[in-house]
Amino acid sequence: MQAIGTFRAKGTRQVMKYQFISVFAALGIAAGSLALLAAPASADNGPPQVGCTTGSSCMIELNYSITYTGSSGGNNGIVVPPPPCIGVPFGDAHTGSDAIISLYNNTAPVAQPSSASPNPTAGGASPTPTGTSTSPAASPSVTPPASASPAASVTATASASLAALIRPALSGQQQQILNQAEQLAGSNPIAQGEWYQVYGDPYASAAAQQKCTTLPPYIWVPQGGTLPRLGGLNIPPETLAKLAYSQLTTAQLGTVTLNPNGQSDTNLPTFLDVTLQPPRLGVLTVTAKGVPYVWATATTPDGESATVWAKVTAMTIAPGTANATTFSDTRCTTAHLSADGHAYILGSRYPKAAMAKVGVGQRIDCGVTYNAPGTYGLTATVTWHPCWARGLATPGGPPANCKKVPGATDMTTTTPVDQVTVREIQSVNG
Repeated sequence: MQAIGTFRAKGTRQVMKYQFISVFAALGIAAGSLALLAAPASADNGPPQVGCTTGSSCMIELNYSITYTGSSGGNNGIVVPPPPCIGVPFGDAHTGSDAIISLYNNTAPVAQPSSASPNPTAGGASPTPTGTSTSPAASPSVTPPASASPAASVTATASASLAALIRPALSGQQQQILNQAEQLAGSNPIAQGEWYQVYGDPYASAAAQQKCTTLPPYIWVPQGGTLPRLGGLNIPPETLAKLAYSQLTTAQLGTVTLNPNGQSDTNLPTFLDVTLQPPRLGVLTVTAKGVPYVWATATTPDGESATVWAKVTAMTIAPGTANATTFSDTRCTTAHLSADGHAYILGSRYPKAAMAKVGVGQRIDCGVTYNAPGTYGLTATVTWHPCWARGLATPGGPPANCKKVPGATDMTTTTPVDQVTVREIQSVNG
């Protein structure tokens, strides 16, 4: 079967920038997690609201531009765990580099052994610096060359040793960061990009934050680039699946068609059809067996992606009264094309001629039998079951390895209330 809305969907891309997000939570749900609470916005006005469920204000930086494709633009609440590590914007090539240079210049490089350097005095005490007493300005009558003054050499070395003891040594990684900062600080014109400071997310567990100890404390990201794919700093596929689910939109339900149309009779079946309306964005299509489904994919700039599918699993008919019998077998959720071929329809597959031959009390595939006269408000609800798999969407519907989306629930769409008038069948004795 053809896909409804395919050509419109192929050009649809929504980009959400998850960077430097300030959030305020009104109520705590589960400590250490985030709840997607509101409908998403375009890239112009920011990401969907994300609430920390710790009961206090917080800041989460996912530092990613997430691209959504397919049937996106939804508003499905789901709890998303915070990333173990966060990268906070720290400054550009000049301001950020200057801050790093200032920080690391107060740190001594790793000491190298030298036979010319005297050892500290016994007991760990360092010699007292005496640079001022040996200054030529302080003692104008004594001006020996530096190489001829053992006292001056010992004093200078002792001062360096004292500084090394006071200042922690730079690691090899820190030295590389300092070298890069010094290069960027002198760029003219200024190099375009951003420094990020990386540390443990205070809203992640202590065990999760341990992943951050192996990451560089500062990372330079050139303009147009992304944070490198490092364990703990990147969004895992399971989280991408939750983000895709939060965006997923299903088909809405349109016109309800009843047969007979106008008035129904007690104890005689009323057949029901419902038209599916394609989602505003994306694709509505069906599997080879005629089961309708939609999908949404969340993708990071570095190519990691997860796709969530939602397929129809049930249609429930609410007749508006307990004095009725409803019918909804598997044929009720198998789509067929409308007469003009422009829409998918769920409901009865009985031809009209076969509907006319159904008698009192007979069972049908999709509809309702009212047992008492009156006017009742009828609705039909379609259930969509979500599942996810790593990677981009593939044709044909959910794959065999499609897994339950953690924390997600089934999605439902319901028709407007349709008023059904039921009359009593009059029997004739002759």
